[in-house]
Amino acid sequence: MLKIGAILAAKLEEKDLSQKEAAAQLNINPKTFSTYVNDTYFPPLDVLSDICRLLDIDIDHLLGLEKNNNIDLLIQGKDEAKIIYFFRSLNKSDAKLFMKNFNYIVDLFNTKNHNK
Repeated sequence: MLKIGAILAAKLEEKDLSQKEAAAQLNINPKTFSTYVNDTYFPPLDVLSDICRLLDIDIDHLLGLEKNNNIDLLIQGKDEAKIIYFFRSLNKSDAKLFMKNFNYIVDLFNTKNHNK
């Protein structure tokens, strides 16, 4: 089953929407919506289309229908999704600065773990 829960959770957080609020706007049961966010069940395509519209998600991208590598399908949780969506929102110079600092942090962790 395709895992989309982390993406949904990150978009809900980005839009400051609770699962209950989103379910109400989609006219579906909050418990049902929760099963999609928790990757227990995958929504029917008509519901998925509505969810994507509500959360501004490109359904083609979400389902991997684009030719490009779909990083969203590799996201393992809300924290990873938050970092990826933040990075994608940066302009080119801010992204370069982010990566410079990110590489510094990675080097620190690698040095710390190497010295154990």
